[in-house]
Amino acid sequence: MEDTAQGFKLIKAGRLIDGGGGPPIEDGAVLVRGSKIIAVGPAKDVIPPEGALVEAYNYPGKTVMPGLIDCHTHHNGFGDGRPGEDVAALPDEVITLQAARNARDSLFSGVTSIRDNGAKNMTMFRLREAVQHGIIQAPRMVLCGRPIAIVGGHMGYFGTEVTGPVEATAAVRQLIKEGADYIKISATGGSTRTSFPLLPAFTLDELKAMTQEAHKFGKLTATHCSSTQGTIDSLDAGVDMIIHCVFKDRDGTANFREDVAERIGVQGAYVNPTVHVARSRVWAFQRRKEAHGLSEQDQAKLDESLWELEVRWTHLARLIEMGLKIITGSDSSWGNYKLGNTVYETECLVQAGMSPMKGIVSVTSDAAKSLGIDSVTGSLEPGKEADVIIVDGNPAEDINTLWKITEVFLGGQRVDRGPESVLAGIRQHPPVFRPEASITSALGGSN
Repeated sequence: MEDTAQGFKLIKAGRLIDGGGGPPIEDGAVLVRGSKIIAVGPAKDVIPPEGALVEAYNYPGKTVMPGLIDCHTHHNGFGDGRPGEDVAALPDEVITLQAARNARDSLFSGVTSIRDNGAKNMTMFRLREAVQHGIIQAPRMVLCGRPIAIVGGHMGYFGTEVTGPVEATAAVRQLIKEGADYIKISATGGSTRTSFPLLPAFTLDELKAMTQEAHKFGKLTATHCSSTQGTIDSLDAGVDMIIHCVFKDRDGTANFREDVAERIGVQGAYVNPTVHVARSRVWAFQRRKEAHGLSEQDQAKLDESLWELEVRWTHLARLIEMGLKIITGSDSSWGNYKLGNTVYETECLVQAGMSPMKGIVSVTSDAAKSLGIDSVTGSLEPGKEADVIIVDGNPAEDINTLWKITEVFLGGQRVDRGPESVLAGIRQHPPVFRPEASITSALGGSN
């Protein structure tokens, strides 16, 4: 017997996108009880039990769809261009408060699940505790805690630097003890001043030790790879996701390796390309140029950033053509990319060759699969958590309508997002002149 005393929510909209990649359903509806989805489909077929208490929501002309999932965030960050070393130098208490603010902005923008890709010490675990105690509201969180690096390696300043397979294994065990949901590994250097972006960081034995230990406990792994050799080593170690997936040789030459890309596909690893974080650096230089001009040195940096962006976008287009499993992961708030702006990364995927619907899948159901949370969220299906957003428009035709979020439900509860002035302050806008426009035009994307 259905317990009709427990209230239902009936969410109707002009169209429904379930996140599975199929065509939208016109006049769709989602029936929710508590935190769970009970039924999904055409509104005429989604009918609450007779006599049930029903709270009705109706959004004619709009789209109901799964909440967005950002597979790569840094909630400790500020997105104002400051380097990671400066973030790490702040007290943990300050960073945790910043993480809470970022979580709010992300949720308000329609992101109902995030995977944080590396934070200082215990800050993100403490944030999750605050959510569990009802102190703050935040998206669902998949956490790695601290990333694992070599001594002096990328993001090692956040708290875990290891040498040798024994220490690497111990680090994985310690993180799992603390509550890590997956393991993030810096397989190459990166923006960290003491690291070497073009060189592999760990030995293969060290990488294998971490991956095997994580898998033993049922945890997924992801590696930061800013050079081709880092990706090759990660594949040798059986890593589950390649982050950045930059195709550069040891000398810095951009060299797309089709054999390596094919191997990613064969092994079934996910790719998180993080293109907009590179574009946001270009935009930051351009804004400065529009405001007061650039020095010769900064103009050279802008030119270098444009070259980097073109390489990343071109290589991404080839990965998409090859049919690899590519998901949306913003890398915000790193560099000049603030949280709450995840849609820019999905836009980049579409501009590089994905259809708008495939872009939606990359930030919903495929994103959930890549994080191992697809039994909980990522699509509108009976039995899953009711993480639902309402979009003013049809993102299956124009991915940029994902900016027009009019309502967010997390676990069946409507999120009070405050006044429009708060929401307007979350989005970062591009410069008046977008210097990367010629790149997207060459790829056949929109500007």
